[in-house]
Amino acid sequence: MMRSRFQLILGAFFLVILAGCDSVDPSSETIFLTMQITEDVDGNPISLGFNANDLQTGRLQDLDCGCQLDIAGKLSEQGFSKGEIVSASLQSAQIVMLFPVNENVAFLDQAILKFTATGVSQTEVANTSNFPASRTAQMTVLPNRDIAAFLERPNFGLILQIDPETLRTGQSYEMSLVLTVRVEVEGV
Repeated sequence: MMRSRFQLILGAFFLVILAGCDSVDPSSETIFLTMQITEDVDGNPISLGFNANDLQTGRLQDLDCGCQLDIAGKLSEQGFSKGEIVSASLQSAQIVMLFPVNENVAFLDQAILKFTATGVSQTEVANTSNFPASRTAQMTVLPNRDIAAFLERPNFGLILQIDPETLRTGQSYEMSLVLTVRVEVEGV
């Protein structure tokens, strides 16, 4: 009898301690999600196309994807919303050559990736001047760039500034981007 009272008191004591843990502010705990962005809101691949006759070599020029990007669906799949974003960062950005099929990214001399959104200043998030003789090039992500302001908007866009080293006259070019972002959200 005495032993069962002791177990009851001990059990009650642990319940009080556990209840105290629940009183911790849930907003102080966060969860990190990593997601890849390869498509726009319509499900089309991020595409950056141009004709060689429209650009000049030796000069940075803007390629606007003309696309709207959004992570709301990816957040929702994980049980979160944009209102729960605490911070976000770009983890990687890769340029992928799509067309012409026999072309690699080595025709470029420099590339700068910027995010755009209504009400937010354009921000450079990655760049590179290293283009291997392959169909892909990894960009260098700039450190300490919180991109949450872009991801929280109804949608955001991007601009890839490129400086082609060489271009084939009359040739159409098409590239794509693969972006990986890390989003910190409020815990449950």
